[in-house]
Parts: sequence; structure tokens; C-alpha cells
Amino acid sequence: MPGADIRPFDIPAAWDAATLQHDDSWIIRLTDAERDELDAALAFFKDTADARGLTAQWLHGHMMPTPATFPLPGLGRKLAQAQADLEHRYGVVLVKGFPVGRHGPKDTQLLYAGLCSHVGTLRPQTVFGEMVQEIRDSGQASLKERRGSKHNRALSFHNDPCDVISLLCLQPAHSGGEGLLLSSVSLHNALFATDPQHVRTLYEDFTNTYQDYLFVRTGSNRDLMPRQAHYAMPTFSAAQGHFACKYSRFYIDQAQELPGVPRLTPAQRAALDALEREMHNEKWWLRIRYEPGDAVFSNNFVCMHARTAFRDDPADERRRRHLLRIWLAAPNSRPLSPRYRHYFFPDVSAGAVRGGLPLPPVDYS
Repeated sequence: MPGADIRPFDIPAAWDAATLQHDDSWIIRLTDAERDELDAALAFFKDTADARGLTAQWLHGHMMPTPATFPLPGLGRKLAQAQADLEHRYGVVLVKGFPVGRHGPKDTQLLYAGLCSHVGTLRPQTVFGEMVQEIRDSGQASLKERRGSKHNRALSFHNDPCDVISLLCLQPAHSGGEGLLLSSVSLHNALFATDPQHVRTLYEDFTNTYQDYLFVRTGSNRDLMPRQAHYAMPTFSAAQGHFACKYSRFYIDQAQELPGVPRLTPAQRAALDALEREMHNEKWWLRIRYEPGDAVFSNNFVCMHARTAFRDDPADERRRRHLLRIWLAAPNSRPLSPRYRHYFFPDVSAGAVRGGLPLPPVDYS
């Protein structure tokens, strides 16, 4: 049970939309010279890999860039500051002007992965070890076990199982598909001001389901999957004075359908409903109207993200929403509560390589 020291957090990550709308210091606008630097780093990465006989590895997505193999001596300094700001400031960074039209699909993914590697360590997003995921409508809207990355319906506020998530816009939708961000720290503080008991309840454990795709057991990966379909963790927590939030109402509600899962108490339902109501206060919503070349980074422990429904133009490939997603482990990440130690976060210490699917790493050094 939560202790008696639960309190508001007076930190830069407790922002509202107006704050970021009037302060663009969280936005990085790439220059022509920085785009050229990215191109040079891509060439260096491929030449180095090819010289070592590793062409097939990068061609098939099994080898990703690192700061050592994707050097950015100029832009890297800005990305180091972005890494610091994601942990210690607003928890949000927007990079504008990423060169999405200069290269083919494979090289664009490598270019994006190389940029992201200067913010954190790329983490697997699927049982197949994929580090870069395509976000586009593939017709799953009517499926009960749909993945948010594969349909065009709205997504409610949530956060992903990693330190930092990044989304790169290759092409916006014909209509809709707006990105939404809010500060979970601000939600915590606002709810504490109106009903502290709801906040205390949200420090209790809530049972969540794992995403259904984790149970696609194939080949050598089948023994790496979680042994049961659910786990328990608090929505809000604090460790060594550091706030953290992990939340998806979808997976909490889904867990209630499983046998043997503790039923939500009336107090827990009331606290979740109060949190959802506060989320719908649009003063918290930072709207991202995606343009090609926009790359958004957000710290999952202090921010939640959502998406409005969208519509593609079936007759025009250029008007179909297409994003890329990368999950990152930040080397300067905060410590987490031991109650967050589960499949995605086996190590809750500060700076741990964690998040995503814990597949065996491949060393190409």
C-alpha cells in the first residue's frame, strides 16, 4: 500500500499545453548541414558494416546503428541535450526537418535509428526482435485483439513499455491522425488537489494484461515470453524521489476478463474514472499536427500519448498516414519502484538497459 508521503511534484515535467506552446526550446529544427551530417553517418555505418561482412545483418534489420557506428559530431551535441531534457525537463522533444524523402525505405529506417541511437539504446518491439516498427492502418480496426499501430481508430492516452518512445512522421493522414501528448505529472498533481484519496489509490497495484502479440511463440524466442497473461503494477509510483507513471486503461479493463484476476474495487474504479476525466481536460493536451520529417520523443514515465482517429485516401498512397516507431532505453533514466519490476523492466535501477522485449542482445562490436 502507498505510504503517507504522497505529494505533488513541483518539477519541469509538470506542464500544461500553454507552457510548451509559448516556449519552443523543446523543438530542434535540423539545418541543411545537420541533414548532410546524417547522410555522412549513414554512409559510414553501411561502409563499416560491409567491410566487416555484415551487409546481410543491416539489410534484414538485425544490425542497428550505435553512436560509435553512426557518428554525429555536430548534431550529436544537440541530441545529448535532448537526452538530458527528456529526463530532467519537459520530457518531450520534437525534431523537425528529418530528411524523409532523400532515401529509400530501408535507408530511411537506418537514418532514423542512427539519430535515435544518440538518445538511447534501441529496444526490441516484437518477438522477432524488430527495432523499428511501421505505424499504419492495415485494417485491424474491427478486431478485438487489434494493435494500436495497425488501425485507424483513436487511441486513448497511455504510455509504452520503455523509457522513451519516438515517432517519426513519413506521411500524415488525409485527415485526422493528430498526435496528443500530456504530462502525467500534471494529472497526478491536479487529481491530488481535488481528491488526494484517488491519487493514493492509484499508487496501489492494478492488474494489466500483456499485449496479445507477446504470445506468438516462434522458434528460439518461444521460451522468452511471459509465463502468464497478466501482471500487477501501480499507475503512479515514486522511487528515490523520482515520479513515474505507467498506464493503459485498455489493458487494465482487459485483465478483468481473465480468470483468477482480482476484481477492481469500487475505490479503484472511481480513481481510474477520475483520472480519465482529468485526461479529457484539453488544457493538458499538446497537439502535434504531424508534418513529414517530424520526430517526436517523449519520456514514458512523465508523459502519455494518444492519437485522434484518421482517414487515409485509398486512391493516393501519398495521403496515407505512415509513421515509424522506436523504443529506447535511456542511459540517464530514473530509478523505478521495485513494483514496476516485471517482464518489460527486469532491472529498475537508474540507467539500466530495459524496456521492450527482453530478447538476447546481439554483439556486432
